[in-house]
Amino acid sequence: MKEDKIQELRNSFETAFINGAIASNLAYKPQFVSNNYKQGKKVLSSIEDELLACEQFQISVAFITMGGNV
Repeated sequence: MKEDKIQELRNSFETAFINGAIASNLAYKPQFVSNNYKQGKKVLSSIEDELLACEQFQISVAFITMGGNV
């Protein structure tokens, strides 16, 4: 069972970062999350939804400004 989950994660990472033609589980694909007020999407809401559905988590963040400065 654990090996199946690991393989699903590997497939999803390969789809996202190496070969978009590889079939994988959408639930495990990395996503770019940003605020989009026109569509009513907020980073905080996305994070809260994921935290409510998980057993454990790791998080990596990067902040990008409109001018490209950090």
